[in-house]
Amino acid sequence: MRELRISQCMIVKNEEKNIERALSWGKKIMWEQIVVDTGSSDRTVELAKELGARVYHFDWVDDFSAAKNFALQQAKGDWIVFLDADEYILTENTEKLRQVLMDIERKKAPYLALCSNWLNLNDEGQVFNATAQIRIFRNGSGIHYVGRVHEQLEKGNRALGDSELLDAGEALSIYHTGYTEEAYADTGKLQRDERLLLKEISEQPDNFDLMGYLGDIYRAADDYEQAIEWYEKAVQSYLASGIGPVPYFDRLSWTFSYLLELLFQTEKGAERMVDTYGQAIHAIPKECDFDYIMGRFFLSRQDWENAVFHLEQALSILEKNGNMYYGAMLVPNLMSTWEYLAIACFNSKKKEKCVNVCVTYLKENRMAMGILKVLLTAFKSEAPGAKEAEQILGFLGNLYDLSVLKERLFVLKAAKEIAYEGLEQVLWGLFSPQEQAALKGRV
Repeated sequence: MRELRISQCMIVKNEEKNIERALSWGKKIMWEQIVVDTGSSDRTVELAKELGARVYHFDWVDDFSAAKNFALQQAKGDWIVFLDADEYILTENTEKLRQVLMDIERKKAPYLALCSNWLNLNDEGQVFNATAQIRIFRNGSGIHYVGRVHEQLEKGNRALGDSELLDAGEALSIYHTGYTEEAYADTGKLQRDERLLLKEISEQPDNFDLMGYLGDIYRAADDYEQAIEWYEKAVQSYLASGIGPVPYFDRLSWTFSYLLELLFQTEKGAERMVDTYGQAIHAIPKECDFDYIMGRFFLSRQDWENAVFHLEQALSILEKNGNMYYGAMLVPNLMSTWEYLAIACFNSKKKEKCVNVCVTYLKENRMAMGILKVLLTAFKSEAPGAKEAEQILGFLGNLYDLSVLKERLFVLKAAKEIAYEGLEQVLWGLFSPQEQAALKGRV
């Protein structure tokens, strides 16, 4: 089998801050790197050439697809990796990418594109949501971009089918920094995208995907009233279309999720949440984020029964359907979701269920302080004294190795933070006199 040729493509404008990382992460596996500049006034072009990329110029025509399709025309490789300058794959994972593509070639598999995780990072470099994206696809297969802005890949005049997509989420994750506060401080991009979306909506007035993207623009600009207006227009356009449930990999999931989040934050909007939720689960029944948002909504209102129902439903849907295409909001907040569920169970007088929820999670991640505190609070409400705490200590011994200082301290800290004095006393007796002396005044 001949050498696998991978073409890395990107379009850029004033990406001086990102271009080095964008061209460095995968350099070892790339057969060629193609940069199409649409009018940079900084050192982007100079740096791209220094890094060995072939640089082309494309006159900007208010159309991202036109620029990207021009880049595709320059690519000669077997496969194309088309990431933006503010996206990257970890360098240590690039060999996985090469192996996945080689396996497809060796097995003559019918896949035309890879679907990978797309992880959005905040200013602290932490993942705040995750979804799936198609950024890696076979060259010469008729795949191209459509849409002036928020462009999508199509083959011919249709979306890629399930049988043409390989779920490579376990092997590949793309990191995206374009949603940080610093990136959003560039209001020029928002204004540009708003202008392009309004132009495209005027040509496609029933396109609910475009309306949802426009809602995103106003949401990013903190104009929540207009964001809600456009999200609701998108929903009404979808309902009027009579399409029915949509495929799992669909923009509409974000429209419903963001609409529910914004309605949650406004007093008047809260009245519309239940109806919107009903429309959402009908449109995309496999999406767990809708129940995750509703669970938090009812938790905030201390409606414990409904909070329990929706949080359990969210976790159940996620377990059943996986998180490759779903759970962009739930998955990064999984620990807090279990904690929310435990709190809702406790307050709805379902203490046995509360304990079961806490134990289930702690068996997988026993150093989850918030969930341990809920568990100990449930125990404390039934057995506050030192005598009962002896039995509870035995129970905790199934979750923690209390002969290990670090784990004893962890449990002791949780007991102190909820003022569970009976358990504190029993735990303190497990420390040697030397340890007690060393820890005095520090715990």
